[in-house]
Amino acid sequence: MSPTSVEERRAALRAIGDVLGTVADGLLDRGLHLEEALNVFEARYVRLAVDRASGNISQAAAALGIHRNTLRSKLQKNGQRRRNGA
Repeated sequence: MSPTSVEERRAALRAIGDVLGTVADGLLDRGLHLEEALNVFEARYVRLAVDRASGNISQAAAALGIHRNTLRSKLQKNGQRRRNGA
């Protein structure tokens, strides 16, 4: 279920922010640069959206709030392919 009201979205972002703070501490401790961390996060986030949409690029792009061509570009950049060979 995705949060719909402004209050729900803010609460979700606060909770995620707390978790990301812990992750960021660990990444900094390991010397990972920002660009590397962002690339890893984006690749996993995009793959999860595609998996949740059962490989449907249009649905995954809608869930991510981006155009499907942008999603295709991100998948190619990260060396990922959607299921069913495309």
